[in-house]
Amino acid sequence: MASTRTEIEAYAFRQLVAHLQARTDSQNIDMMNLAGFCRNCLSKWYLKGARVQGDAHMTYDEALEIVYGEPYGDWKKKHQSKATDEQMAAFEGNKHLHAKHDEDLLDPPAPRPEGAAPAPKPSPTVLSDVCCTPADECAPPGAAASAAAPGSFPGGPVTIRLGVLTVSDRASNGEYADESGPAVFAEVARMAAENPQLQLDSASFRGRVVPDDKARIAAAIAEMSATGCNLVLTTGGTGCAPRDVTPEATASVLHKLAPGISHAMTSAALAHEPHAALSRGIAGIRDRCLVVNLPGRPRAAAQNASALEPVLVHALRQVSGD
Repeated sequence: MASTRTEIEAYAFRQLVAHLQARTDSQNIDMMNLAGFCRNCLSKWYLKGARVQGDAHMTYDEALEIVYGEPYGDWKKKHQSKATDEQMAAFEGNKHLHAKHDEDLLDPPAPRPEGAAPAPKPSPTVLSDVCCTPADECAPPGAAASAAAPGSFPGGPVTIRLGVLTVSDRASNGEYADESGPAVFAEVARMAAENPQLQLDSASFRGRVVPDDKARIAAAIAEMSATGCNLVLTTGGTGCAPRDVTPEATASVLHKLAPGISHAMTSAALAHEPHAALSRGIAGIRDRCLVVNLPGRPRAAAQNASALEPVLVHALRQVSGD
């Protein structure tokens, strides 16, 4: 049974590698910003696997060639674009979420036995401490640090001025206490506590509970946006029931849609709950405020909110015009 599982996992790995080799349009830095890993991370995991299995001779360039399907330097010349300032800013903001690798993994391998096939010629590209962005495509190592004080970030941390709107007929009528709103607030507070690029302005927090009424939902979102909130999270009313009108109410007051956010949340939620496919929640921008619909159950609302974490810093900076 163990061997069967190993074969299944090996098949899945081969399919992943084949998919990445076909999707040359998918840039490594975008993968890092969205998922925290990329082709180079996969190459390092492959090299680590070789070390675990007793292969002390495999080189990093050999692992790269297995993942890329060709020498990394050749792939880069054909397919890799120069990272933009926005991509690098997002990369720096999400570093705490990136895949981790052994510091000594890229140390020179053991000498090859006499008569063994030679290792491939080392790639001319030198990787910087940015895991998957070549050094010649970003600022020299240490440049960012010299421009800012230790522990600081370009532009300083982003302040979250949060509004949480709970949409529920029964909670608004006092039939039961609102648990979803506090769960969402707690999740945002956790994100701010763990990410030095975020800070939550608790004094400006606005929380409200309204019934499943399109006009009242829309008015509450507009009011939160107008009174200083730069992030409004609604919870509830995103399903398929007749009274679920939160997405329609939200759409009526948005100036721009951000469908990628709702797609990311749905994808993350499906890992925990198949019924997440029924969520109709949307996301978008009103003035300088990011508005995101979350489901109504406390646990699901918090899980969906956590899916914002990789992009929240960059999103709020963009929305604010920074």
